Amino acid sequence: MQKDGSGRRVWRRRKLTKKDDMLRYKMERVPFLEEQVRKVKDGGQLLGMDIERLLLSEDNRFDFVNDIAAEASEYVENNRDEYGGKKKAILQVISNRVNDAGFFRPEAYEESDPFKPGPSYLKEEFT
Repeated sequence: MQKDGSGRRVWRRRKLTKKDDMLRYKMERVPFLEEQVRKVKDGGQLLGMDIERLLLSEDNRFDFVNDIAAEASEYVENNRDEYGGKKKAILQVISNRVNDAGFFRPEAYEESDPFKPGPSYLKEEFT
């Protein structure tokens, strides 16, 4: 509520729409990939840099994204048991592309937890 100069109260409605911070770059946007890159950059820096490097090396970003998506869905169709849990097909495709470019990345960006025991670990129970 704000007071007018004559003492009346004026009701002003607040705008409820959020402004998209990527609106300035609307002509350069890749449809669904930028939202995914934003999520990935929050979690994994290495993966975000690799995606950016791959996108910059391609002439047609739309075809590149479609190729990666098609290859990932092909991986899932060929081997449904391997993908879906911890291993993601899209990460497998991106790591393969980065490895082909000459930078070593672990398969599907999987990092083993050094504090987690392996399959040969026998738990000792004290009774």
